[in-house]
Amino acid sequence: MNRIVTASAAALIALTGAASAMTSDVSGYDAAQIRQFAPNIDLSLVDADAVKKAASVIENLEDDDASFAQIQNSVRHVLTK
Repeated sequence: MNRIVTASAAALIALTGAASAMTSDVSGYDAAQIRQFAPNIDLSLVDADAVKKAASVIENLEDDDASFAQIQNSVRHVLTK
């Protein structure tokens, strides 16, 4: 039983590290902002440049006082290209 628990813990640590490495170019703040507008999109599957662009879009549209829906549509558009 201990072997199974240990193996499971090691596998989870390895997977978490791999997912973290894939999004290492993206700050936690940017990822959190993007998840606010696109919670159903897995950021680990999106190119880091697209994630950075989405964060930039959020910042620019918030400065322009855009609505939540406008920002959400723009972010989804950038991330699904």
